[in-house]
Amino acid sequence: MSRGGAACRRGRGGLLTLPVPSLDVSESVQRRTALAGGNRLSYQEAGPADGPVVVLIHGLASDSDTWDRALVPLAERGMRVIAVDLLGHGQSDKPAGRYLLDDFAASLAAFFAAAGIERATVGGHSLGGAIAVHFGFHYPRLVQRLILVSAGGLGREVHPLLRAAALPGAPLLLGAALGPRLVALYRRPGLHRALRLTPDNLANLRRARRALDGGESRAAFFAALRGVIAPSGQRGSFIEMRYLAEHVPTLLVWSERDGVIPITHAHAARAHLPGSRLVVFPGGGHEPHRRNAAEFAAAVADFVGN
Repeated sequence: MSRGGAACRRGRGGLLTLPVPSLDVSESVQRRTALAGGNRLSYQEAGPADGPVVVLIHGLASDSDTWDRALVPLAERGMRVIAVDLLGHGQSDKPAGRYLLDDFAASLAAFFAAAGIERATVGGHSLGGAIAVHFGFHYPRLVQRLILVSAGGLGREVHPLLRAAALPGAPLLLGAALGPRLVALYRRPGLHRALRLTPDNLANLRRARRALDGGESRAAFFAALRGVIAPSGQRGSFIEMRYLAEHVPTLLVWSERDGVIPITHAHAARAHLPGSRLVVFPGGGHEPHRRNAAEFAAAVADFVGN
């Protein structure tokens, strides 16, 4: 039986698809839920069904809403754009257990089957970038191109707070720091100006709060974090990148001053991928796809079109 009285229908790939109400992004963006690998994966979709497929993967403590400024512009350029809530994130199921790159990649492969996707350009932001690389390495027949946006997994360095979050006892401290009262306090005009919090920063705080809201969400967040980050830094290597260098066209997108994952990772990846493109937007921030939304959409459209 479907939730909220929504009618069930058999989706592409033979798996059940359960439509659910769209979020406040655009009437042209549809939110759906696919049964993939025994779990419900929620996703947003826009654009023509026969357009080139672009699948977008969000980062840690986030969800598909991070792509809300890209969905419609890319769809208007003729692409079928799909932004998925990863397992353990957003409106997708949050089963107990591990959340390693292998698990995310397998879940994404099952999602491709459920959504009837034979091959796609796969883009990932932060953790989503690490997942995209891992997915491309283990499921090469499904990946036509890669878009890595401020991507994780390309080097050891990462923001100290994320390393600290991998320490024992961090769940209690981080849960308190992102409690509903404190998040509301951060939004006070005087305080958020003093802390130099931008509207995007506040939106990220709200998404991070949702990621820690409830036992299942909190457990999934820390399982995912510890699967990719240790107190010493990111887990990852260039082994998979060396394979992809020969087989998969890759677009790297970064901000000039990324305080979470430094741009040196982009330059190192570019050196390993001689056929890749690197687009660097001026200014700071870890979300160039949001901060420079129009330019990002244009870069992706040019990359997919060629």
